[in-house]
Amino acid sequence: MTIRLLSGSFFVINMEMIRCKNNHGEIVELPRDKFKPRPSVYAILRRGDSILICRTKSNGKIWFPGGGADDNETHEQTLLRECREETGIENIKIKQLLATFQNYFYYEPEDLAMDADLYFYECITDQKDLKTNEEIDDREATDLEWLRIDQIRKDDISDLNERIYKMLNSLD
Repeated sequence: MTIRLLSGSFFVINMEMIRCKNNHGEIVELPRDKFKPRPSVYAILRRGDSILICRTKSNGKIWFPGGGADDNETHEQTLLRECREETGIENIKIKQLLATFQNYFYYEPEDLAMDADLYFYECITDQKDLKTNEEIDDREATDLEWLRIDQIRKDDISDLNERIYKMLNSLD
């Protein structure tokens, strides 16, 4: 059995099983061959001195607008589509890639085990109005809110919290 450190979380990996978090934050162990590659793109969307966060329906913790890329979609296309679906924001300028993380994750409601490459982009907007919970077109995103980075605690973040917290606090 081998233990590897990936993206700030410990995963026990052997030839047959991977130990990872599910969407409720619980540790699960699943067969290696169940995991499928999933590139995902997320926006650290800034407006003034605040960033846009959402809460996950599964555990109520903070996450960010974004999600998995559709076939043949670029990161930019994915990011703009996901932000539009989840937030209603159309006016977004992508500034820079902030970080990439590799993460094993299991989404229970659909029995999806993902070997995810996560790309976090710093973006800016001047648009203030957001979708209501009833208007959000997403299985997990809810409760959109503009927060200052200093209002976010490490334990508030849904997954990869140490790495993401550090990334957020590196922003000027």
